[in-house]
Amino acid sequence: MDEREATDDRLPVVDLGPEPTQPPRLERKYRYLILEPAVLLIFFAWNVSSAVFANQIVYQTCTGAFGKNKSLCDQLGTENETEEIQQLEKAIQPYSANILMAKSLVESIIPALGSMFIGPWSDRYGRKPVIVSCFTGAFLTYAIVALISLLSMYYTINPWYYVLASITTALSGGTCALITGVFCYIADVTVEKTRATKMAIVEAAVFTGLLAGTLSSSYILRWTNGTTVFAIAAGAVFLGLMYIIFYIEESIKPNELSETNNRARELFRLDLVSELMQTCFKRRPNYDRLIIWLVILALAANIFAMDGSQTVFLLFLRERFEWTVKDYSYYDASAIVFMIIGNTAGLYVIRKLFNPSVTVLAALGYCCYAINSTIQALASEPWHLYMGTAICFMKGIAGPMSRAVISNTAPPNDIGKIFSLTTSIESITPLFSAPLYTFVYKSTLAWYPGAFNLITATVYFTCACLMIFAKIFQSMYQTTTYTSIN
Repeated sequence: MDEREATDDRLPVVDLGPEPTQPPRLERKYRYLILEPAVLLIFFAWNVSSAVFANQIVYQTCTGAFGKNKSLCDQLGTENETEEIQQLEKAIQPYSANILMAKSLVESIIPALGSMFIGPWSDRYGRKPVIVSCFTGAFLTYAIVALISLLSMYYTINPWYYVLASITTALSGGTCALITGVFCYIADVTVEKTRATKMAIVEAAVFTGLLAGTLSSSYILRWTNGTTVFAIAAGAVFLGLMYIIFYIEESIKPNELSETNNRARELFRLDLVSELMQTCFKRRPNYDRLIIWLVILALAANIFAMDGSQTVFLLFLRERFEWTVKDYSYYDASAIVFMIIGNTAGLYVIRKLFNPSVTVLAALGYCCYAINSTIQALASEPWHLYMGTAICFMKGIAGPMSRAVISNTAPPNDIGKIFSLTTSIESITPLFSAPLYTFVYKSTLAWYPGAFNLITATVYFTCACLMIFAKIFQSMYQTTTYTSIN
């Protein structure tokens, strides 16, 4: 049993009545399960289009920015590249990396600011509006990308227009706002004993969507074209949006204030940010505040490494191993399969045999990420990458277990605000990671294109250390004695 759970009996049993500003939660068993199909669909859309999108950026950089003819650009990323095509690839990749970096920045700056308001606002007005907003923005982005891709088949279009398509995602809150809404919803409808398992189940749904997208993307691209891939992504998100609108119930009941005030106007109240800051920095019993902040830093560093690495990872595979989209799809699919196994069967077996705390499980996940990144940095053959995914199959538990630590440490009324600040910090990290990874990749492209993986390994090792420190402070809890009032 987690030591945090073991000390829950130190809480007073006096009934002080409901919190005046906290809407009551729905008391409906297993309500969290209905989120899984929608979560699966949006992450399917993300992965079915991600590799194709990077490939499209490279192609349109060749035609639109470098002015090469289409027949020459069509040979980029194929299995039979000539020396001329390889030299063209080296010239195009730095320019393409800048576009991908700009896209990452656009999808980070606005959500980083908006996330400060989302948690406190959703505590009053519900989680469903946040989730609906994220799905709407993602749908519009994929639809615009599909339109630009369609026009590029008939006209020469500068690839920088794809960055404009990301604005709708940014304005709607982005992936981090979606994560905030989903995990706050789970915290609303679960109890501490089962919360970590439920978060792992939703994470497994994320990986399932990613797997389905990875397995299908190369085939859809081969049978059709990039425009069709982006249209399918838009359609998947639209189905998820309709599912949420017509099926998902709100996890909190709006109070009288929520029903009378204008919701859009209330979203940008500065006192919500003040309330959020006070909640996240206030003194807490034992070492709870320190533990929460150690976990927040680990989650932020996790996104720093993950987002930065994804900015250049496909470019690295193209350069180092001359992989096509199909090759990358096979590798990504195998990595996701192992993470699904780790999030379900692996997590169940480890908890059954050793009964570790969620903090130890989070540290284990980050250690697996660090080892995997080290193997990627040192890989000289493609099978080395597959070996890394097999050895580090438990890495997928790092994120959900870290959030479970926060939800088990903070009171229920504070979880939404803490998750909101966490995702806001996570949204800021790409502002630093994307330029850093792009710079490192461009600087080492000629002699060591995998150098950025060493940065990733170092960051993940630091995350593991932060979780170990959190566990140490948890073990130092002092049981507080309360006197009941009769």
